[in-house]
Amino acid sequence: MARATSWLTGAANQGVISVATIPGGAFNDFVFGTSESDFISAGGGADTVIAGSGDDIIDGGAGDDMLNGGSGEDQVYGGEGDDLLLGGSGSDTLSGDEGDDTVLGGAGDDVMEGGAGDDLMVGGSGDDTLEGGTGDDRLEGGSGDDLLQGGAGDDLLYGGKGDDTIDGGAGDDVMFGGDGDDLFVFSGGGDVIMDFSDGDILQIAGTLDGLSLEGAADVAGYAIDLGAEGTLIDFEQGDSILLKGVSYEEITADPEKFFTIV
Repeated sequence: MARATSWLTGAANQGVISVATIPGGAFNDFVFGTSESDFISAGGGADTVIAGSGDDIIDGGAGDDMLNGGSGEDQVYGGEGDDLLLGGSGSDTLSGDEGDDTVLGGAGDDVMEGGAGDDLMVGGSGDDTLEGGTGDDRLEGGSGDDLLQGGAGDDLLYGGKGDDTIDGGAGDDVMFGGDGDDLFVFSGGGDVIMDFSDGDILQIAGTLDGLSLEGAADVAGYAIDLGAEGTLIDFEQGDSILLKGVSYEEITADPEKFFTIV
């Protein structure tokens, strides 16, 4: 049996002054917001929400939803299901929650959380924060000075333009800094940095794997020359990071240029 579809359009100033409250339901809803600051709860079903202008709050609920915040500084929550979240212009907060979500920040300084599942997250322009959560995620910062945190899982992280901070988290992660002077944070696993270059820094916890790393020279002591492949920093406890194409001689000659301990 085909699932029913409903169309809902908010009326400005419904219920609360300057706020339109627009409820969905258990159907596959098409919901259109107003020029006000809307609260839209789509409920269950595979919903499509276009919020319009205003600082909106959108809750997709269960189902595979498409949620578009439009202009304004919006809060968009996907809920369960494989959702598409669009921040639009403005500094938005976007949370995919459970499912394999696609989260696109757009313009503005956005805060984005993938939650559970294998998520695709793209910050766009602005200084964005992307948190992959659990799952094998792909994070792309875009332009701006972004913070990318892969979380658990084997993640792929692209900083893009700007001076980015890139933390793969747990798992075997592959990281690209892109343009700018980037800070890479090593949190364990078997990671690879594909474009480690002048101006980039690798940050490592001094107590990683129960070690006592007191300075950059201590990190260089774990370096292994892989020739044209690059330099492997192998901490011998199951955690390592490959600096692709970076020469062993350069790393060991001036480790303070490349490593910092926290």
